Amino acid sequence: MGSTGSGSFSDYHSFDGSGSEPGKNGGASGEDQCIRAFSTFLDEVSSNEFYKKTHTVPIEGIVVSVIFRDRLLVVDNAGTGIGYLPTKYNYLRACMNDGFIYEGIISKSSIDPIPSVKVDIMPNKK
Repeated sequence: MGSTGSGSFSDYHSFDGSGSEPGKNGGASGEDQCIRAFSTFLDEVSSNEFYKKTHTVPIEGIVVSVIFRDRLLVVDNAGTGIGYLPTKYNYLRACMNDGFIYEGIISKSSIDPIPSVKVDIMPNKK
């Protein structure tokens, strides 16, 4: 479905696979995942608004932020969708509900062989 997540149900928050151990959510490792910075390639760049409007990808160094619009979406300062975060970052939605915001920059972008965008994202607590 265009996702570069691990393809496992543990990518989805609140799934433990067994139903027998309460409190064991996908991605849980004992450390606060909300405060970790990360770099990742985005999913579905060519089907998002930025590419559809411009037929290109944003240039490196552009400031971006993460919002929730059906999925975790990376947008530019104008709110134009660039691409989705892979499903392994779905836990960020709970972090966002707890007051975290996620912003960063485009660290790599390419149009060939397929449109691709890599972002460096850092958390900030409101």
